Amino acid sequence: MDTAQQIEWAAKQVEALPHELSWRASVLRQLQYCQAVLSGTEPPERLEELTMGFIAVRELEGWQPEELPRTISAVQYELQQRYLPYAAKVRLGIHRRT
Repeated sequence: MDTAQQIEWAAKQVEALPHELSWRASVLRQLQYCQAVLSGTEPPERLEELTMGFIAVRELEGWQPEELPRTISAVQYELQQRYLPYAAKVRLGIHRRT
């Protein structure tokens, strides 16, 4: 699955979660923002502010499907790696030297 497909799959899974979960809407908005960045309709400046990976790991561990928190975290990491400048990657602790 490419990143766009991962976003689409994760969004469908999150949409199916109970509506009363306080973090559900936030994760959906962040996934929609990631899709917009990929499609070029939104600038990537706010990628450094994403928290959906942290929320997914904290709140979704043990939920079904098991790969949902891993996929959401992977989407956040992929977009931040692809679009953020090196200084932002250092701040987030996701920099890698090539």
